Amino acid sequence: MRDSHRADAERLWERTVEEEVRRSAGRVDRDALLARGRAALDTMAASAAEEYADYLRALEEAGDGPAAPDAAAGLGTPALVTAVAAAAAVGGDLALGTAAGTALGAG
Repeated sequence: MRDSHRADAERLWERTVEEEVRRSAGRVDRDALLARGRAALDTMAASAAEEYADYLRALEEAGDGPAAPDAAAGLGTPALVTAVAAAAAVGGDLALGTAAGTALGAG
């Protein structure tokens, strides 16, 4: 994952955690949620590394490679950030004891 994509995902996760801490009136452990989200992001990035490399290679072959670093961000970054936020919402809700169906709906 590109550093800029990682930074975008982490910023979104931090905002999500801050909102959850605010909504819970401080009953949620901010540091624990941040750590879980970062670990989940590492796991997702590692599992998608091969596909991401293929994607970057295809961009390069199409002429949109390193000369245009933000070209890859078109839909990929928003989709990745959305997936991370949804997974984080589900994980956070489940960690707080919310029913699985409700947690999935929130995610």
